[in-house]
Formats: sequence, structure tokens, C-alpha cells
Amino acid sequence: MTTLVVDDLSMRFGGITALDGLTMRIESGQICGLIGPNGAGKTTLFNCVSRIYQPTSGSIRLDDLDLLSMPAHGIAAKGVARTFQNLGLFPSLTFLENTMAGSYPRGRSGFVRSLLRWGTGSEETRLRARAYRLLQLLDLEHLAFQPAADQPFGTLKRLELARALAAEPRLLLLDEPAGGLTHGEVDELADTVRRVRDTLDVTVLLVEHHMPMVMGISDHVVAMNFGRKIAEGRPDEVRRDPEVVAAYLGTSA
Repeated sequence: MTTLVVDDLSMRFGGITALDGLTMRIESGQICGLIGPNGAGKTTLFNCVSRIYQPTSGSIRLDDLDLLSMPAHGIAAKGVARTFQNLGLFPSLTFLENTMAGSYPRGRSGFVRSLLRWGTGSEETRLRARAYRLLQLLDLEHLAFQPAADQPFGTLKRLELARALAAEPRLLLLDEPAGGLTHGEVDELADTVRRVRDTLDVTVLLVEHHMPMVMGISDHVVAMNFGRKIAEGRPDEVRRDPEVVAAYLGTSA
């Protein structure tokens, strides 16, 4: 179980301030929804936490680990995994193989040994078994040996989630996972995220524009606008906050 603490985080791109002194905290085991209009800074925060960006100032801590002291390639091994708005799967590989690809940061053999397959049999067996269990958790086991190509978009979204979970994260970042899904698929996704949190004891930070989903599954919600935090608290509190209403509707409640 993992606590994420973001303190006074700022990110500037030339004269543009994408994050402006953002401070927030996600307690262990929470699903935290991060909401705000387009351009609010949500994805910029994700990119700072996952070390794609180096923020201008501030700090990000995962329990006692200073994430900003870590190189980007070391983040997954420290327990941070994320999905992206655009899928990046391997179409010719099976669902099982795509899921196993996410296990590399937790592998023990190293890149060269894995590439040359020197003494990796027992580890491959272990990773394959874990990948299959994740596919079962996400109701994808019937597709384990099918290629990812030409599968429905909603199914591939769940596969991408399985691949992220294969890295055994303590903190899971979900970047607009409901994008492009049907209403029924969004409901399934909401149930899946809850099941993942409860089964794997993972802390979840969720960026999503689908408000019913966010408000329905989040324990805590942080609202942003123009790079600043404008509200936080329980979903029912945040949805009624006048500044949140103004940010979305352009008028005070």
C-alpha cells in the first residue's frame, strides 16, 4: 500500500505555466480521480510523476522514495506504472505475450540474458503464470493465446491495463482509460478498476473526463484548472464546489 505526496509542484514550458504550485496527497489504497478541463495540467502531472518531464520546482514522493531523484527508466522497477491515452500494444503478439512484456522491469535475468535466453526458463515460467493470472482478473483469459490485432478497442484497453499491472506497481496511473469506450464498456471498466485496487492492493491515480465514472469509483477527487488545484475532497463535495462548476460551465454555481 502506497502514499503519493506532491508538494508545491510547478512545470513551465517557456512562458507557459502548466503546473502552478500543485500540492496533493493520495493515501494508500485510494482511487483518486484527477479532473479538470482540457489544458488544466492533468497529463503534465502524470508525466512528472512517471518521469517523462522534469518539473521546474517542487517534489514528488512515493512513501519514502524521492521520485524526482530517479531516472525515467528506473520508475517502473520502483513501483510506478501507467497507461496512456493512445494504445501502444504489439498487434502481432498474443494477449499473454503483450502482458508479459510489462513484466520486464521486475525480471531478474537482465536484458542480455533474456535476449539470448540464457538460464531464463524458470523466470519465464513464473512471469507467464503471473501474466495469465492478470488476464483472468481482467476477464481476458479466453484470449490469452490470440493476437492483439483486430480486437475490439475496449478489449485492448483492458489488455493495456494488464500489461501495466504486470510490472507489479504500487502506484497505478490511468490516463483517460474510458476514452473511446461505449457506455457499457465504461461501466465494465469502472468495475475492473475497483477489482484491481481491491485484489492487488494498488493505489490508483485516475485522469478521466467521464464524470459519472470518476465520481462513482473515486475515494478522493482533486480538481485542477490552469495548472492549479481548485478543489479536493470526497466526490460529492467536489462536484458541488462553485469553482469546479465555474471551471466546467463558465459560471458560478
